[in-house]
Amino acid sequence: MAERAAVEPAEGVHMTMDEDVVRIVDALFLDMAERSNIGFSAEDVIDGLWVLFECGFIRLVGDDGHMGIEACGRNRTERLAQAKKNRPLVKLKRQMNRALKIAS
Repeated sequence: MAERAAVEPAEGVHMTMDEDVVRIVDALFLDMAERSNIGFSAEDVIDGLWVLFECGFIRLVGDDGHMGIEACGRNRTERLAQAKKNRPLVKLKRQMNRALKIAS
């Protein structure tokens, strides 16, 4: 059973986010990294996508059971607002990375 972390999104609505969401986003980023042909390793592309996500330059989108990303915000205010929404997922990703590092 996956551990769950309680988070509070910017809107103030309580929700539960678990490690599965981070794994799904990692899988999405991996798929994008494998399809890109830009000369970087998949790991570097994934790390870069997480940085863009953290800074609010991209956001997760979905429809009909499919997940993707899209560019976010044409100005700094929109990017900062998106970064705030992305923060709980980024925080959980960091916690998972620390736990993996400690375990190894």
